[in-house]
Amino acid sequence: MTDKNFDLPQKLGDGLLLRWATPADADELAAFNVRIHSNDADNPETFLAYWTQDLMNGEHPTTRADDFTVVVDMNNGRKIISSLNLISQRWTYDGIEFGVGRPELVGTDPAYRRRGLVRAQMDAVHAKSAARGELVQAITGIPWYYRQFGYEMTVDLGGGRDFFWNRPGNDQTVDEEPYQLRLATAADIPTLMQLYPIHCADSLLVRVRDEALWAYEMTGTHRDSPYARRVYLVETSTGDAVGYVEYRQWGDSFNVHEFGVRPGHPWRPVALFLTRLLRAKAADLNQEREKPITRIFFNLGAAHPLYQALGRQLEALRPPYAWYLRVPDVPGFIRHVTPVLQQRLAQSIMVGYTGTLKLNFYTWRMTLVWEDGELREIGSYTPNRLEEGDAVFPNLTFLQLLFGYRSVDELRHAFVDCHLKDEADVLLRILFPKRPSAIIPLG
Repeated sequence: MTDKNFDLPQKLGDGLLLRWATPADADELAAFNVRIHSNDADNPETFLAYWTQDLMNGEHPTTRADDFTVVVDMNNGRKIISSLNLISQRWTYDGIEFGVGRPELVGTDPAYRRRGLVRAQMDAVHAKSAARGELVQAITGIPWYYRQFGYEMTVDLGGGRDFFWNRPGNDQTVDEEPYQLRLATAADIPTLMQLYPIHCADSLLVRVRDEALWAYEMTGTHRDSPYARRVYLVETSTGDAVGYVEYRQWGDSFNVHEFGVRPGHPWRPVALFLTRLLRAKAADLNQEREKPITRIFFNLGAAHPLYQALGRQLEALRPPYAWYLRVPDVPGFIRHVTPVLQQRLAQSIMVGYTGTLKLNFYTWRMTLVWEDGELREIGSYTPNRLEEGDAVFPNLTFLQLLFGYRSVDELRHAFVDCHLKDEADVLLRILFPKRPSAIIPLG
């Protein structure tokens, strides 16, 4: 890029100008996002305004007003007619930390759509993300659309299991509760930083949270923003913290987004305590509600220890949606997470492997050169025919394997032009096992 502005401002024709936003745009942009993203104009989703303001007011740990792009119509009073933004954060891949840029709040006024405005803005935020050293971009969004910009739906988003109080066995009471729930404060952040990895223990991908991020999410956001965290400690009667939970009331349910219990303490009694406490809260709220709160939705992803703790008392899994991930430099990402791959190999039946693994993605190729169990080189090769290689993956499907979203067998079943030779089949199952992720997004 020629300078820190990444070639913006940029004239797009027809009087349209693409530029970085400023704090002066915050009110107009907040109103724009509510108007564009609300599903029902008669019931606007005003929380989107609070989210926009939080990202632009200078208090967010990673994002400022100039991390938003705006397209304005110079012929219509400089009105904002399209926008998106970039939220920088840190994730880990099986413990290896890396940077992630999250584009969000992507929207265009209907009268200006199908002019390539989102693509121009994506180019700008992708360049800014790359300049920050972020190896991956991640977005939550509508089906298919972001595939146009190099993204693949490749990590679980949401999903969970319901707990209904009216189901037989789910309405039991106790004479005396063994725990109490207390709203966490800034003084509790060190405890939460110990408990958060327990909630994330089964997740391949985890968002990194330092003290500043915890403080911001708990106290720095507007309380009606979708990314304001309501975090509670579960304590014994003597005030000893045994776990934590993050939840909010949404529609006819309480949605639990985080839950962890200290090592050495049983999960089931803590989980049952939470179901009783939230049932009591629902009873109080339902006195003034037209539509009663009837359940807890444990929005903890496809797999979580709480599901084992409550067992058959939960309903069947509500399948997750998916994050879109973009990895502009796959060899670079592989190089970054090499210690993980070497460890997986060292703990497998292929320990000490020596050989060259040729991966063919049809439009480009990659070699992984192994020597005595160490990844010595990542390179490329020129095939004699289109499908030549030890393993062949169409389009961006390799990302599904890389991030544990689909197994080798699932990819081969879904894509007949995905095929592997025998040794590659063995190696790739070891290097990239299927493993779920449940990422707590930074808003």
